[in-house]
Amino acid sequence: MAEFWSNPGTEPKRGYRWIMRMNINGPNAIDEWLIKTVNRPGWSLTESSHVFVNHTFYYPGRVQYNDLSVTLVDSVSPNAAVNMMNLLSAAGYVTPDRAAEGDYRTISKKGFESAGLGGVQIVQLDHDNQPLETWQFFNTWIKSVDLGQLSYESDELLNISLTMRYDYFKIGASPQLPNSRIANMFRV
Repeated sequence: MAEFWSNPGTEPKRGYRWIMRMNINGPNAIDEWLIKTVNRPGWSLTESSHVFVNHTFYYPGRVQYNDLSVTLVDSVSPNAAVNMMNLLSAAGYVTPDRAAEGDYRTISKKGFESAGLGGVQIVQLDHDNQPLETWQFFNTWIKSVDLGQLSYESDELLNISLTMRYDYFKIGASPQLPNSRIANMFRV
């Protein structure tokens, strides 16, 4: 443990050295500089129990991945709020007035991918702006959008909060970093 603090080549990861890429193609693009915060992904295991007389035995179940929470700055150009609504429409959402005209499309994962929400990544960077690790998300879709709150009493930037869902993620470490055999199984 003392080696960590005395070795100048050893450095902890920093919470401000990252970029998130949401490769939304076309006019609904979300630029990297608009993304203000994101939580790193996580998972949990479900459990099953078996009761026998006075004892309970527990068994691991399925992996469930946690949501991603993302905060964007709502800019004037590109207009992030309008782009969120356009993305929803491109993913298959039809407003009631269009449904009355016979357009009965529905939202789907494929719709979000077709709308351009593919290739969602979080890249953790080192002090030289080189990738330390890359988190890649598969079958990502937007679960909820909060377009922020307006107030005459605030001069803060207007934020948009997203909750994103995905089926699974893979993490890949930089090739120059040592990895264990287990870490290599989850490599991007």
